[in-house]
Amino acid sequence: MDAISSPGESEVGPGRILAALVGSSDDYILELNALGIVTTWGGSAERLLGYRAGEMVGHDLAALVPFDRKEELPNALSRVSAGETVRYSLTARIRKDGTHLAVSEVLSPVLGPDDDLIGILLVGRDMTLHAETAEQLRKSERSATEALALLQTLQDSAPIGFGVLDQDFRVLRLNQMLGTFSGFQAHEQVGRLAGEVVPTLWPQIEPLFRQVRDTEEAIVGAELAAASPSGLGGTHHWLTSYYPVRVDANVVGVGLVAVDITERKRVEEAHKKLTRSVVGALASALEFRDPYTDGHQDRVATIASAIAAEIGLDDSVVEGIEFAARIHDIGKIAIPAEILARPGQLNLPSWELIKLHASTGADIIRGVAFPSPVADMVEQHHERMDGSGYPNGIRGEEILLGSRIIAVADTVDAMTSHRPYRPAKVVDLALAELSESRGRQYDSNVVDACVSLFEEERLNLEW
Repeated sequence: MDAISSPGESEVGPGRILAALVGSSDDYILELNALGIVTTWGGSAERLLGYRAGEMVGHDLAALVPFDRKEELPNALSRVSAGETVRYSLTARIRKDGTHLAVSEVLSPVLGPDDDLIGILLVGRDMTLHAETAEQLRKSERSATEALALLQTLQDSAPIGFGVLDQDFRVLRLNQMLGTFSGFQAHEQVGRLAGEVVPTLWPQIEPLFRQVRDTEEAIVGAELAAASPSGLGGTHHWLTSYYPVRVDANVVGVGLVAVDITERKRVEEAHKKLTRSVVGALASALEFRDPYTDGHQDRVATIASAIAAEIGLDDSVVEGIEFAARIHDIGKIAIPAEILARPGQLNLPSWELIKLHASTGADIIRGVAFPSPVADMVEQHHERMDGSGYPNGIRGEEILLGSRIIAVADTVDAMTSHRPYRPAKVVDLALAELSESRGRQYDSNVVDACVSLFEEERLNLEW
């Protein structure tokens, strides 16, 4: 069927269609002859490139091509002349003001009736925003790559172990420190079960990993000790923390951070041995000075340690109380021997002199670097809950808990041991008297713990 035109409608030729397209498009659309000379230059070309039609029609496009791309246009014209369509996804053109414009271009052959080349159609698009976005993306990728490289360097060189296990406890990631401990390169461990990687540690850490995986809550500061499977020698100590690893709010694994504290433990143990030696020497010096106290401080230390453990104090706190108890009477070394050994009741001047031993003892040991307030515990071991004690008459919670414990232990041993000024009492009677002063002179919880230990025969005075 022939096309039907409305009455009065004039024919629109291809040239006028192209002109309308050129004028309305946001892209610049140029028409070149077979030699690459501009024959049509539209409004978008003027807007984007800055040249008017009169400046470009009849000229080639060499002025628009940057020096570093000077071969681009001749190559394109040659390929188009051969019937090929040429595309540049991102290139550059020079504006009239000398600035560069990022563009994409397509050059297509225009063929005549005999399929001979009669012209070239060039369509160009402003790619400035795309180029800027691409550059930002490249910078971001470069920054991310550098950050990852830095992180990897830190992970591999830091004296801290990092690792991530999946939900089935297979290794997803491991840094070189943990890899070295296991005896392999870190990358060799990926995909292996953690129990195969660190068999000596796994029995200790498996419950921790399971707890974090199941509760989705972190565990911080768990100490572990194990022999190295890689032949590093000796027992290694670790301070470890465990964290849920989330992706899109879902826990996909458990992360581990481990610090090797073996050297710190070695130093702590050496310091502990030195401290025990100092305490032992001080205790021996007092027993040499006052034979009647022979064994008293050791017995008080045993009772005090048992009470401290009974009421749930940490091991380090129990140890500090034990140190203080073993030398709680060290201040008596400054008291004349004849007063210490005097039979019967002491007169007032002698008693006042005896009472100085608490503060004197604290002064003697205050310069020693104990890991806990041993000097203060020694000074306060004769203070009482109702303020009736000495040397400072403090009361209640003002008195260190360690001192309250030593006070009870000291009283029990003193009442059940022979002294020059009075005979020993039986344990039951001593505990009964102690209980009568419960809450008044002595801490109620401490007394209860002490009585419980003796009544349940978990502690006795058969030394």
